[in-house]
Amino acid sequence: MDIIPTYNYFILAALLLGALYSLYLGLRKYLRRVEQGRPWFGEKLTLDGARARFNAATFIKRGLMTSRLKQRPVAGSFHGIMFIGALLLIFGHAVFMLDFVGIDVYQGWFGYLFLQLGREVGGILLFTGVAFFLIRRLNPPDRLTAGGKTRSGFERGEAFLLVIVIAGFITEGFRLAFEVSPGNGEFLGSAIGAVLSRTFGEEGSMLGMQIMWWVHGLMGCAFIAMIAHSPFSHMLLGPTNSAFAHKLPGINLPPINFDFDEDDDGEEEMSFGAAKLADLTQKNLLDASACLWCGRCHEVCPAAQTGKDLSPKRVMAVCAEFMEEDKFDDDSLIDVLGQEAMFACTTCAACVEVCPVSNNPAEVIVEFRRHFVMDRSEMPETMAAANRNLESRGHPFVGTASNPEDWRKGLDVPFFQPGITEYLLWIGCSVAYEERAQEIARAMVKILEAAGVSYGIFEEAGCTGDPAKMMGNEMQFVEIAETNIEEFKDKQIQKVITMCAHCYNSFDRYYPELGADWQTIPHSVFIEDLQAQGKLVMAAKSDEKITFHDPCYLARHNNIVDAPRNVIASVGELIEMPRSKKESFCCGAGGGNYWGGQGGTARVSDVRMQEAFDTGADKIATSCSFCNLMLTSSSSKHTEERKVFDVAELVAEKITIIDS
Repeated sequence: MDIIPTYNYFILAALLLGALYSLYLGLRKYLRRVEQGRPWFGEKLTLDGARARFNAATFIKRGLMTSRLKQRPVAGSFHGIMFIGALLLIFGHAVFMLDFVGIDVYQGWFGYLFLQLGREVGGILLFTGVAFFLIRRLNPPDRLTAGGKTRSGFERGEAFLLVIVIAGFITEGFRLAFEVSPGNGEFLGSAIGAVLSRTFGEEGSMLGMQIMWWVHGLMGCAFIAMIAHSPFSHMLLGPTNSAFAHKLPGINLPPINFDFDEDDDGEEEMSFGAAKLADLTQKNLLDASACLWCGRCHEVCPAAQTGKDLSPKRVMAVCAEFMEEDKFDDDSLIDVLGQEAMFACTTCAACVEVCPVSNNPAEVIVEFRRHFVMDRSEMPETMAAANRNLESRGHPFVGTASNPEDWRKGLDVPFFQPGITEYLLWIGCSVAYEERAQEIARAMVKILEAAGVSYGIFEEAGCTGDPAKMMGNEMQFVEIAETNIEEFKDKQIQKVITMCAHCYNSFDRYYPELGADWQTIPHSVFIEDLQAQGKLVMAAKSDEKITFHDPCYLARHNNIVDAPRNVIASVGELIEMPRSKKESFCCGAGGGNYWGGQGGTARVSDVRMQEAFDTGADKIATSCSFCNLMLTSSSSKHTEERKVFDVAELVAEKITIIDS
């Protein structure tokens, strides 16, 4: 018996097309908004522009497989349950359409697995996942309300989705009240149908089936129609944003064109960074559109977690609110976000690493910093002093008592000779001007000498310009970088060893944009290579417990986590902190906060040092001169004994010199 006349399916199909059109209009709204940013895909979002930026790996891993959601086992599991349930239901309903062209898909093993059991299990999984998140939103974790921003609409949407699933099972129950399921894979529907059959009888069940078929179908169409006009837009925008994630991890700051064009009045246009939405890139605006307001970035942000004014979640949420109100040219945005918050960022990229939809709040923050610094000449005084010192003296260390050659007193350190020396040992500003960091260079010289490496240094130590860049002074960074690149080319530099994670990141990521073409190697990686080649003769490893602090600019920005651990394991017993590798907690120095970082309830480095002490380790190791300085300062609050060491220092202590 044909309970639902065929023409009803055609009517429902027409309504579904209307719902899909509503979905299209909503997505087009986001497209038009994103296009108002500075070109990243192109002036307009075209297929060619999208293809050039497409990142298949992140689309599959993060967008489809939701890999970052699985970092939180409970939430990740229930997201997975929902996703699998939705796929089973969508596939089952889509395949059923084949019945209209004469293919009886409801019979046999295929019908049992996909249209009966598959849809049944899918409905249960979807209901379970949605119910979990709805219940949790009634008593939300702190991160969902962090930054003073809570995204409304999820609760109503989730409740509506639950009603749709329930309506689907009731519809199925009414059908099975008078129709025998061929394979009985619809076990829940059969149980519901038995109850409905006894309650309504055959005729009542048929009428109920007709009513609920329309109720369920209309609600399904309504949900599809509302997706792009509600927070559920993240189901499509999230995977889309992951599809266009940067191919490099961490922060990827676009270069600024300092070749000024003149406008019609003959005056130079000299606005840098971002004060309003239109100053951000199209990718930045796509980030804000895709943002879930889930607060995971807030949970891992060292500034937010030490009581400072910054919340990366709030930054993205405020940008999204301005977009929703079409305030693309409203330059009050930068003041709503606030100078204090923007300069509290340590550029550690923890927010970037944890975001389930591949947002990059840190890039947005630095864009606002650029405007504060280069347009308004505004920044915290301690950072401003470091910037002035960098401009006048070539390094940012104000009031230092050290001279750049102090670290090599008593050592016979060779200078780099073009065409003869193989490696440049880049000293950098922190090693040259901070007494504690100077010991890292001395240890590295001992290692290079013991291994017979052809190396040399520059007679005068320099800075890569990283502090200027990350504090927002891109113009100063470019000037420093271009000077360094010219010197490197003059001296035919091909291979560089760095002892600072920030130096490595600048040389490897940003200098090539300005014409650099040498190989840069972090010293921990270089030491590991020397050990692997058998070039270092070392005493037997001790039973000392050593915990390792991952520099953000190596682990998160550059995926370097194994090399320093292998080096440490060669000298002692490595034990991990709770937050380690790419989930490490920052030392607090990045983004110029070595010269800032004030305010809040605690210093970032104090929090990290406490984590290190809590492991019970005998020593705390790191592989960045700035991390060493920050953690050494915090360690002194606990003990007068030296606890913090660079990996080079640990190895240098173990080197056995064999007389030839």
